[in-house]
Amino acid sequence: MKKILLSSAAIVAFAGAASADVSFSGSATLGYNDDHTDGVYADVDLDVTMSQELNNGWTATVTYGFELEEFSSNNDDDFTSDDNLTLSLSNGTYALTFGDTEYAAAEYFSGVSEMDEDNFSAVDGEDVLKVSGMFGGIEGAISTGVDTDTGETFQTSVGVKGEFGNVSFSAAYQEAVTAAESSADAIANGDYTYEEIFALAVGTSFAGADVTVAYADSEGESSTGIEVSYPVGDITLGAFYVSETALDDNYGVSVAYAANAIEAKAYYKSLNGSDEYGLGGSYTMDELVLTVGYVDGDSLTDDDFGAYFIAEYDLGGGASVLASYADQTNVGGGDDIDTVVGGYELLDGTTVALSLSF
Repeated sequence: MKKILLSSAAIVAFAGAASADVSFSGSATLGYNDDHTDGVYADVDLDVTMSQELNNGWTATVTYGFELEEFSSNNDDDFTSDDNLTLSLSNGTYALTFGDTEYAAAEYFSGVSEMDEDNFSAVDGEDVLKVSGMFGGIEGAISTGVDTDTGETFQTSVGVKGEFGNVSFSAAYQEAVTAAESSADAIANGDYTYEEIFALAVGTSFAGADVTVAYADSEGESSTGIEVSYPVGDITLGAFYVSETALDDNYGVSVAYAANAIEAKAYYKSLNGSDEYGLGGSYTMDELVLTVGYVDGDSLTDDDFGAYFIAEYDLGGGASVLASYADQTNVGGGDDIDTVVGGYELLDGTTVALSLSF
């Protein structure tokens, strides 16, 4: 992100104080896909951030985002609010935040992979009011959702995390939401998660291995899991097992390699009785990264199954060109096919895209 600082006169007019910072950041993507979008697509975003230093070490910050262009087949929206207004007041130890920010439980809890009952609510169009801080090395926050239509508050959640010597921990609680506690429109649209959830995780290291154990309870159904990661030179071995009371148990193993220009990973996991396995790798040559992979299994709903190839070239200055091909095998028309390595989200079919960031 590059900051664009305005002149002193403009800052005073716009932010009301000569010492304020006003910066702009943005991103743009122009692409072509022959399958999912069936043609040209574009996405252009702009974020404006204003910050002001106050007395006693406090800083006030406001960020607002705009969707300047979002175009794909059968969809064309111009210059609309991106619903990512965020206001904060912070001093490095404590913060009050309102708007497009995570719920406390989802932000602070970190458990074992593939636990079914730690499904803390994610923000879905509503605003969040959150107070966070550090207390003797322990970080924590309490938050509540705010319905954007009615102003009602709902679903208070709490999260904490910290370390004691060689032991780390995280814990979180999310209250249930009933129909009477939220707007009828929000419930009809399925915007909120209603379950009461409590979760606790503890991690430590010994004999070269990182070990995490975790427990989560959601409305009487529980997940109890353990996860181990063990590095051996450039190779990292991983395994997890989660005992589930509501569904079949979850478990899996993985092996990952990263050295010089090569990154690779293979894994197998069983999720509630459905098998999934994947193999992927990437090779970096200066500005060019080549990535290949294959994911398959017997789930009827997972849209990540298929083979893919990616070539991405870094143009510098936050710009890149990507060419990819993904052949989705079990659910057609995917727009977020996750890769084994690289963190890509691919469109089904052939894609060529130019991405810019400012």
